[in-house]
Amino acid sequence: MVGFQKEKEFYIKIQDHLFEMIPENWKSILLHTSIIDIPGQKPKAEMYFYYIPKGIFKRKPVNCYEIPTLFDIDEEEYSRLITNLYNIIKLLRDNYKVSKNRVWSTIDITCKNNKFIVEYGFEDLLKSVYTPEERHIIWRYRNLDIDIDSLNKKERKVIDYYINEAKVGLPPKIESCIEEIYERPAKATVDYEKSLTLDEIIARDKENERLEEKRLKKLAKKKKKKQLDILEDDDTETVISNQILK
Repeated sequence: MVGFQKEKEFYIKIQDHLFEMIPENWKSILLHTSIIDIPGQKPKAEMYFYYIPKGIFKRKPVNCYEIPTLFDIDEEEYSRLITNLYNIIKLLRDNYKVSKNRVWSTIDITCKNNKFIVEYGFEDLLKSVYTPEERHIIWRYRNLDIDIDSLNKKERKVIDYYINEAKVGLPPKIESCIEEIYERPAKATVDYEKSLTLDEIIARDKENERLEEKRLKKLAKKKKKKQLDILEDDDTETVISNQILK
């Protein structure tokens, strides 16, 4: 019970941090972190999270690394928030290892329908047949309701292989925990109107569509569609490469 209470404290910190980092109303939040322990080397980690904006029209998922561009937020300050979030998750993993004498390799957190859902995975990622990029493609396909027809040829090939493998392979080992959303005030990175009129909602959604088009043009110019966000686990510093993903 003591171990779970400590975990719950970390869950609250993670939730508060996520809520602080999203500058608009949202329907759901999805976060994934993987940490790979490599003998004789520093652990390798990946972290990404998306949120689904709330509105009367269907909205595309927003990648956390796009938030500074979309909302004109200082990138250095936002990178600090991402680093802090990762450090909290790393402490949660250390606590889990001590309290349960086992180590998870992945954690998926979902905030949706007033639920805070945690799933721990125990796959040996060093033996995975997928690259980090391919795992990200699969994660987006599984969690972001992406139409397979919208994927490019390389992405579809990865998903086809994943679907066929899932039919014959053993299901992954998962440990789940579901809590109610912790009712705590959280300060957002920017102010936003919590109660909007219908006209204001429509205007905001149109503006978001315009920003989405602008973002896609910017991504095309940079020609970095497939780069991954890599976190280097260092004893003194966590280094983040903020490349924007789809």
